[in-house]
Amino acid sequence: MPRSTSRPATLPETLRGFDDDALAELLRNRPDLMTPLPSDLAQLASRSTTRSSLARTLDQLDRRALAVLEAFVVLPRPAPEAAVRTLAGLPDARVKETLAQLRGLGLVWGPRDALEVPVALADLLGPYPAGLGPPADLDDLAGDERIAALLAEAGPEARAVAERLAAGPPVGIVTAADRPVTVETARTPVERLRARGLLTAADARSVVLPREVGLHLRGGRLYPAEQLTPPTLEGTTRDPALVDRTAAGTTLEVVRQVEQLLDAWGADPPPVLRAGGLGVRDLRRTAGVLGVPEPSAALLLETAFAAGLVAVGEDDSWLPTPAYDSWLALDTEHRWARLATAWLDSPRVAALVGSRDERDRPRQALSAELERSVAPGIRRLVLAALAEADAGTAPGTETVTAWVRWRRPRRMTAFVEQLVAWTLEEASAWGVTGLGALAGHGRALTSGAATGEEAAAAALGPHLPEPVDHVLLQADLTAVAPGPLRPELARSLAAMADAESHGGATVYRFTESSVRRALDAGRTAAELHELLAHHSATPVPQPLSYLVDDVARRHGHLRAGSATAYLRCDDPALLDAVLADRRTAALGLRRIAPTVVVARQPVRALVDELRALGFSPVPETADGALMLSETRVGRTAETPQRTPVTAGSRTPEPEVLAAAVRAVRAGDRARASRPAGAAVGQLRRTPSGEAVDVLRAALAGGWSVWMGYVDQQGGALDRIVDPVRIDGGWLTAYDHAAGEARTFALHRITGAAPVD
Repeated sequence: MPRSTSRPATLPETLRGFDDDALAELLRNRPDLMTPLPSDLAQLASRSTTRSSLARTLDQLDRRALAVLEAFVVLPRPAPEAAVRTLAGLPDARVKETLAQLRGLGLVWGPRDALEVPVALADLLGPYPAGLGPPADLDDLAGDERIAALLAEAGPEARAVAERLAAGPPVGIVTAADRPVTVETARTPVERLRARGLLTAADARSVVLPREVGLHLRGGRLYPAEQLTPPTLEGTTRDPALVDRTAAGTTLEVVRQVEQLLDAWGADPPPVLRAGGLGVRDLRRTAGVLGVPEPSAALLLETAFAAGLVAVGEDDSWLPTPAYDSWLALDTEHRWARLATAWLDSPRVAALVGSRDERDRPRQALSAELERSVAPGIRRLVLAALAEADAGTAPGTETVTAWVRWRRPRRMTAFVEQLVAWTLEEASAWGVTGLGALAGHGRALTSGAATGEEAAAAALGPHLPEPVDHVLLQADLTAVAPGPLRPELARSLAAMADAESHGGATVYRFTESSVRRALDAGRTAAELHELLAHHSATPVPQPLSYLVDDVARRHGHLRAGSATAYLRCDDPALLDAVLADRRTAALGLRRIAPTVVVARQPVRALVDELRALGFSPVPETADGALMLSETRVGRTAETPQRTPVTAGSRTPEPEVLAAAVRAVRAGDRARASRPAGAAVGQLRRTPSGEAVDVLRAALAGGWSVWMGYVDQQGGALDRIVDPVRIDGGWLTAYDHAAGEARTFALHRITGAAPVD
């Protein structure tokens, strides 16, 4: 809150009346004002009224706040609060609330009977603020009674034309707007309006409705009352507990899918395209591995990328990062919260994958073309809309779009409308919503960047089933997991069985190829038997034990090596069977000894072909040892930072805001202590030893110094600095103007004085 109840007449005076919390709130809501950090409050005020900074701020205002600012632009300056209230057509309480918001943003200042706004607002909200034309040049339109009389004279058809223009925009196209017309010669409705000064010529082909006429037809208000009230968020309502359970089930599935995706990429990483991104075929293959549509696969991998779980490896392929291993060590609720937070704050829009760019080329997954700076803000707005609805209520897409449009009318484009719809779909896909309504953990996710992730995990945890450490083995060579498995058991089971279905009870099937996969990875038959016996709630079925033993007995009996390739076996009868099989004719096999056969095929192709025909060869090294194909666990060299939100939209940390407030206030005190008429570079010169003494005292006392300095080009500078170290003829100090620590040569310092 401001320090006093008085209303200074200028913006710098107003900002000086802010307490530290109010000043920090201004910088938090308008972070562009901190880059670079202003030297004092006068510079902060000046920067806050520039077109670029004002445009960014207007983009963050709702329909009501914009209407109040439009009222200021329409009214003569300075404007009394009562006139603003009348023109905006808002209740006293709403006007006071909105004016307090705008004062806090540095958009309104001054006493209540003479309020001011930045001059640049007229251009930014024009040329027709609130859809009204320019003021009339004629005194003849002064007063509602006179305008009403002139409209009555012009007739109902002319009034209908004026009402259409009053709704905005106030410009109409005609054939000859500059042709002279009088009341006697007027024939058309437009001419009758022109003859009475109710329309004026803008140029030879267009006419414009004067502001006074437009306001009269609107009843003296800029907008109807309903347009200044946010839309209600109504929809289908369900039991909030059911919403939470449904959403929690989805979170389990997406966490499993991300793990499956990155495990697959760790074993067989797809290449990076020359122009960056992931190829269409690799995206299609990934979708097939996950058993989901391509758009769903794109959303999963884009979010994993935003969370820093996948990046480009040294061999120009997409690989999991070391952060993925840390993510695997988390419990399910924290895994999900990490992904959901990355999705919420990422500027990447996965729904753009496959769409065409300006050159009619398809946009690739994981490419730079998917970044849109508006995305994080719109996603948070959509979740805010769902949070404002009653618990368990699922507003429709059109309702949410209307709510977002009211909250951010200047940001609403066709793309943003599409982004709202995509956000609702993606929120459902991530389990942020359930049955279209915001879940409890989804509501916690929006509680703030610093605490949202932890709060969401805490809210989700009670709705997730406890992980189990056992399965139910069945005689049909399947295993049923009665709930989510502990991570280590799930990975071990996936290494020796194929998942057939997922959900509350996952079903795994054991086959020859799945058991051989575990043996190829270095597991022994004894280890597989022990794993099954230890984690089975029922006795291990005999058919499963036989399957493991049978595959293990044949595993490695027939071996392949490089000749181009060869087969060798201590059992000549087995080689006889291979050669006698008609299906092996294409392999070009030739026997060179009773226990050795050579082939034209490379060893890897030979092994794959024979396995497809029902044999179980294993490749071997040059010294005859088994060449086990343990699953590759590829990783990038280091963990990249999470995909950042576009600069300017990130909310500064509280510590940064507090430091900025201290620096700006110090600069303001220095400016106030400058001698009258002194310009930059005119700080009183002091002997070098005296200046160093002042700096040493400031270093010991922890206070700021106003320092004169001559740079290498001979330019005189004044700086507000906080000394950090004086050593070897150099001063290291935090430079408030630069916003960073810098070094200064002591012999170039021309003067120093305490800021206070």
